Amino acid sequence: MTPSAEKQQHFLKNKEILKKEIKIAKLKKTDNVIEIGSGDGRLTKLISEKVKTLTSYETDLDFKSNLESLKLKNTKFIFESALKHSWREHNKMVSNIPYSLSEPVIMKAIKDEIKELTLIVGENFANLLKEKETKIGIISNLYFDISFIEKINKKDFEPVPRVDSYLIYLKRKKPTELETVIQSILEKEGKTKNAIIKTLQNYGKTKNEARKIIEEMNLNIETLNKSTKNMSGKFIEFLNEKLNKFLDKS
Repeated sequence: MTPSAEKQQHFLKNKEILKKEIKIAKLKKTDNVIEIGSGDGRLTKLISEKVKTLTSYETDLDFKSNLESLKLKNTKFIFESALKHSWREHNKMVSNIPYSLSEPVIMKAIKDEIKELTLIVGENFANLLKEKETKIGIISNLYFDISFIEKINKKDFEPVPRVDSYLIYLKRKKPTELETVIQSILEKEGKTKNAIIKTLQNYGKTKNEARKIIEEMNLNIETLNKSTKNMSGKFIEFLNEKLNKFLDKS
């Protein structure tokens, strides 16, 4: 099978980097792992050798017969979008993901409580995580300790993509008190104001006390009435700063 750039298929042909990816993931026979983008199975086979179970997702049915012919006993291939399935029975992810899926994959990994991710992503996305200025950069660093292992030249892929890539490793962090508060707010559905109030109530404040704290923080009213899903990166940073001062007082 020949990978298609039109389908965002850029297969890593550098075997040393594939081996390094496996090494960085620190895979064990107790791990239940997800791979997104099985492709021709070149990474799939390496993961399968090291783990208890592997669930590998591939949306291109042209690879189906080739993947099933590998006969990997501990591996389940699902020929649908990984984003449509629960990942909660897995503890790790090892993937060379399509660049356009980078953000939704990180967000779902947070929601489904994946503990460790070893990923190859586009350099532009890696820079967003490094800079911690955009919403995805702020949220990713809120939940994970992120290591930028190695820049990968675009010529190490077939077909050659437009940009270089990065091998990165994300490990779920033990959050500080402030990070726990922000995480709790982000994980609630509905209006941002209500999410803040409920979180503060969990910290022993009455509803009226929580409302007064929100007033004292002088937060944007329009944003408070929006869904938590629509919070901007700047608002999360501002909320982080204000709540930090509040926590210092309490």
